[in-house]
Amino acid sequence: MATVAEFTMPPETFLLGAVFESYPDAVVEIERVVPTGSTVMPYVWIAGVDGETVRAFLSTVEEFETVTLVDSVCGRSLLRCTCVGTHEGLLGAIVDSDVTMLSVVGTESGWRVDVRGDEQRAITAFDRACRDAGIVPTLSELTDARSAAIEGAPELTDRQREALTLAHERGYFSEPRTTTLEEMATELGISRQALSNRLRRGYRTLVESHVLET
Repeated sequence: MATVAEFTMPPETFLLGAVFESYPDAVVEIERVVPTGSTVMPYVWIAGVDGETVRAFLSTVEEFETVTLVDSVCGRSLLRCTCVGTHEGLLGAIVDSDVTMLSVVGTESGWRVDVRGDEQRAITAFDRACRDAGIVPTLSELTDARSAAIEGAPELTDRQREALTLAHERGYFSEPRTTTLEEMATELGISRQALSNRLRRGYRTLVESHVLET
């Protein structure tokens, strides 16, 4: 059964954590990671700092071979970073394990990493790969549909409940809507994608609990 896990990690976990030392208000979201031979190429959205400014800053980090500003949209900048020989650390754990990256968001306080494994042992392998690389991840949320079915009706996690409650209070479910995912994500201190994932898992939990027969 597919398992989704949310981990928290310290800011220095990943090369991009260097951004927070100079730009503490920055929010970094890894959109996707592309392994190409001996290199790893992450595409990264950064908010809270000018795109060209952060591109120039990251170009001084020796582990990055190239840093290219791809686009800037609504105060967020998309950068393509080429890392040589960095199939280790967080990137290596993602690339080399059997997990799918759902969301990786970083702030000055640390990283939130959401991954999905076809089986729970894939999550365990990812955790082990992180620790082998000197990273100490903290598991903050684990969603396993099989365990939920065995133990009874699944329950909302605290974070799912928080997201759904905020969406209701801010009028996200109203017609017309009186808020956006971006506004709510900012209020919670997470990325738009992380909030979207959290709401989606909350919807699924509610359907399994109150709609589907068990």
